[in-house]
Amino acid sequence: MLTGTNLEYTKSYNVRIVLETIRLYGPLSRVEIARRTYLTAQTVTNITRSLMQSGMIVEAERLQEGRGAPSILLKINPEGAYSIGLDLDKDHLTGVLVDLLGTPRQQIDMELKFPSSDEAMDILENTAKELITREGVELEKIWGVGIGLPGPFSVSDGAVLKDVVTPIGLPGWSNVPVREILSKRLSLPVFLENNANAAAIGELWYGAGRHIGTFFYVYFGAGLGGGVIINGQPYFGYTGNAGELGYYPASEPFDQEQNSQKPHLGQFFRLPSLYKKLQAEGYEVSNLVELEKLYEQKNDFLMGWIEKGATHLAPLVLAIEYLVDPQAIFFGGRLPDPIINDLLEKLKTILPTLRIKEKTSYPDLLNAAAGAEAAALGVATIPVYESMAPLPGLLMKTSKNSYRSLVRPVISEM
Repeated sequence: MLTGTNLEYTKSYNVRIVLETIRLYGPLSRVEIARRTYLTAQTVTNITRSLMQSGMIVEAERLQEGRGAPSILLKINPEGAYSIGLDLDKDHLTGVLVDLLGTPRQQIDMELKFPSSDEAMDILENTAKELITREGVELEKIWGVGIGLPGPFSVSDGAVLKDVVTPIGLPGWSNVPVREILSKRLSLPVFLENNANAAAIGELWYGAGRHIGTFFYVYFGAGLGGGVIINGQPYFGYTGNAGELGYYPASEPFDQEQNSQKPHLGQFFRLPSLYKKLQAEGYEVSNLVELEKLYEQKNDFLMGWIEKGATHLAPLVLAIEYLVDPQAIFFGGRLPDPIINDLLEKLKTILPTLRIKEKTSYPDLLNAAAGAEAAALGVATIPVYESMAPLPGLLMKTSKNSYRSLVRPVISEM
């Protein structure tokens, strides 16, 4: 459908362009903002005045440029707003409260065992409230709560239930109105996202992806997922589950407890399964700290698991190269950084043997910046992303200018 625009939508877009320019390149003078955005000096002056009045930006140090009065530089005010991210998976919850620059101010980590939807709603509510209490921030300063769940899942927009979630990664959840429940309990806007997509958005907004237009994010959680960023915008696909690497078919079942499912690659990277295999070998490992210690000891079983993991991942990474043609592929999530770095080194050795010799360019393989909190930071980004990002959809005269209607497809109920 083709959609027009008008001056009102253009003004909103320009405000976000100025804010995004300051966020990415600040502190900046008004003259430099006008140069970078191709807006007039008067337009920039009007927009920055409004942003300062709202507390979104503040003056930084002054810059002396030759004779005359020094230029006033502008920067994002980290205390201008806050948001919360809650990353829920089968075996854990990570909650963070971040400021407007994405700096974590509070964090809560909790080990879980396949919570039911009712249990999870209580846990999510209590964690969000505890984060707010610890920081001592006023509720009106919090722009929203992002909830990350394991994908794939669909989000419907029916007349009765909003944001109905049925994630495969959490069996027993069916038609759970997550957003409706939590927004009422918390009196805050609530956003839902696949945790792999969320991690990609977080890398785009706060991490090394800020200045990379097109990249893929390989996410290690309770299984394996992925997120896609194209030309600086998240790409979700028709159902919102683009990048789901974990369900790529495998020739053998990696997790005997999941033998009712068709074998798929995500089974190999399930952390609970890896812990059980290590325990069967006589090693008491049940969390990431113990896993990293075992890696530092160069445990034979774990080193073999990493070697096999790189071998299984290599064909998929090559497919990403050819299908997406990204500038970079980030690897992140809940695996400890040393293990991810080892995987990357092995992939860098394997991939040249698989590429055709005519292929002379290929993406950088990079460890993502956010570490084990990637998904939590990513979903914490979404309330800010909706309010600040210069999304092209803002220029369209649509009835729903929101995060999901602008960038994430909504599947209508049949």
